Amino acid sequence: MGDKEPCRVFLSYNAHDKDYVKSLAAALSMAGAHVWFDDWKIRPGDSIPGAIDEGLRNFDIFALVWSEAASRSQWVKREMESAVSRWIETPEIRLVPAILDATPLPAILRPIKYINGSDHNSPRVARELLGIESEAAFRLAVQRFIESAGLEFREFWGAGVYVACPRCGASSDQLEGWSGTDEERDDRYAGAYCKVCDWSEGSEL
Repeated sequence: MGDKEPCRVFLSYNAHDKDYVKSLAAALSMAGAHVWFDDWKIRPGDSIPGAIDEGLRNFDIFALVWSEAASRSQWVKREMESAVSRWIETPEIRLVPAILDATPLPAILRPIKYINGSDHNSPRVARELLGIESEAAFRLAVQRFIESAGLEFREFWGAGVYVACPRCGASSDQLEGWSGTDEERDDRYAGAYCKVCDWSEGSEL
């Protein structure tokens, strides 16, 4: 995304698809976008309609995560109507559907080129949303994010690389490695656990 102003992406979705949208929001952020994702933007005590209205007035891309669940959501319908109204007045903004299943799009959006997100590959969908032309360019954008984020990456045998506990978000210094042996089968296991919430992950070595 170079030296341009970061792209502002509003994510519209139904709560049924939240796990996928959370990973999409992370991929977009790592690629350098400013993401409006309700879990990140609406704090306890905030006006929910007010926060959504602010997000809908300040996006460059309205990303509609479309599914059977989204098609039944009144919130998604209202957000989409607001975005379409702004799109008519401001043609330079973009409305991009990311389709998770075979549910037909609303008629007004059918002429728009959509992204097929049925494989739930959030990094690819993020790359297409932002118009990043290649995987190499996406990796470079993520690398710039890593260099500027000041995060401590730690690798644990049997578990992988972590910057935080995937359950509670505790920093990587709150994670510890573990190992053990199944004496009966003579198999060795290793992984990581969180000292804050007792999350644990591991595998056979």
